[in-house]
Amino acid sequence: MIRRVPLWGWTLGLGAIALSLRLAGLGRIHGLVFDEVYYVPFALDYLQGTPSFDAHPPLAKYLIALGLWLGQWPATWLGWPTVKVEGALVSPLAFRWLNAIVGATIPVLLAALAFALSHEYPPQRRRTFALVAGLLMTMEGLTLVESRLALINIYGLALGLLGQWAWVRAGQAQHSSHWRWVAGIALGAAISVKWNWAGLWLGLLLWEILTSDGEAPLPKSLSPGERDFDVSSGSSSPSGRRGWGIRGNRWRMRAAYLGVIPLATYLLLWLPHLVLTSESLMGVHRRLWSTHQSIAAGAGHDYCSPWHSWPLMVRPVAYFYERADGMATTIHAMGNPVLWWLGTAAVLALGLGWVSRRVTGENRGVGSSSNAVVLFILLNYLANWLPWALVSRCTFLYHAIGIAAVSTLGLAWLMAQWWQNPRDRPLALVLLGAIALSFLFWLPLYLGIPLSLEALHRRWLLPGWI
Repeated sequence: MIRRVPLWGWTLGLGAIALSLRLAGLGRIHGLVFDEVYYVPFALDYLQGTPSFDAHPPLAKYLIALGLWLGQWPATWLGWPTVKVEGALVSPLAFRWLNAIVGATIPVLLAALAFALSHEYPPQRRRTFALVAGLLMTMEGLTLVESRLALINIYGLALGLLGQWAWVRAGQAQHSSHWRWVAGIALGAAISVKWNWAGLWLGLLLWEILTSDGEAPLPKSLSPGERDFDVSSGSSSPSGRRGWGIRGNRWRMRAAYLGVIPLATYLLLWLPHLVLTSESLMGVHRRLWSTHQSIAAGAGHDYCSPWHSWPLMVRPVAYFYERADGMATTIHAMGNPVLWWLGTAAVLALGLGWVSRRVTGENRGVGSSSNAVVLFILLNYLANWLPWALVSRCTFLYHAIGIAAVSTLGLAWLMAQWWQNPRDRPLALVLLGAIALSFLFWLPLYLGIPLSLEALHRRWLLPGWI
């Protein structure tokens, strides 16, 4: 009898597939692509000790610089092709490889998050949810494109998912404080990539508040000290004051782990930049704010897409296009269309179902096992999407990379549910097959594989995709 493959084995297998997709032909496009024209020079400036001003916090540029520094020796030794950037010869492989590795962790992180969120469910349901989430994320196109170039969004998504997973995992761990430290540091680091990654922090914070302070019972994972701490006296009490003590302790825990630690991490990550530039923390943030205001007032861009169009993926972004001898090579920042649209439909269905249960009184409480998972998906989708309605500047589809991950999680939740029911399992298989075929069909646009003009035009389903 074949020994059953453990969950971690399947998950590592998905990570290996994701890494292979990201490393394949990584240096095929020989030159700077899209915003690499900004971020690679910024990274080189850090290596030379003369950082330039950028409109975003510095962490991702540190990491691209680290990739360059570590990659230059094998680039020289193996004779990798180089490109000239600000007078320096650097290899595209050297400034892209670290992004590829970090991007390959995203399916693994989403699978781990799914497994942690469903901890009150039977093991088979948890396993199915985790594997489907990881598999779907392996076939997601936008994250694949972003992690094959020296861009910065992939770092924010990976760190944000790491922070969310660590926080949810803390609720089931014996030594929860260790996991909460990891969560706070990772979430603060995500915001140090781009401010908009605060959406993953906000979604987690709202979920923690609603599931802990709603109608649900106290989490079983709380330690005796967390359960029995009394605010007024600091001691255990069998009276009704115990509930107030626990709630008071929860608020202090949130303030520390989801407030102080992320903020301290964010500020500490500015120190290398401030030491090199001799700027003040307040001064650099005034410049950042002023820059974003001027961007908001500036002209548009051919590939701008408003926030309300993102759920339907109306306007992807062309990162690269080259035509020669009747063939075209393009890199398009777009998701897997079938996965993207099914994910949007899944979030809508989950939202309507949650509202219906609340109206009819069918749910057992905000923090019940089913509602807690659904609420996590809905809150994180809204927290990473609706704030963009307040942004007046030109926005792009890559700003939706967070909601792409969350909607994938929502679709995985529904597909795992269907998989458990033999009557509904064929539906899950059909959808999985459609997503896989869609991924293979649009894969040349993610990897920059040359296509005939006719084959390329067949892939433009909507007018805005050109």
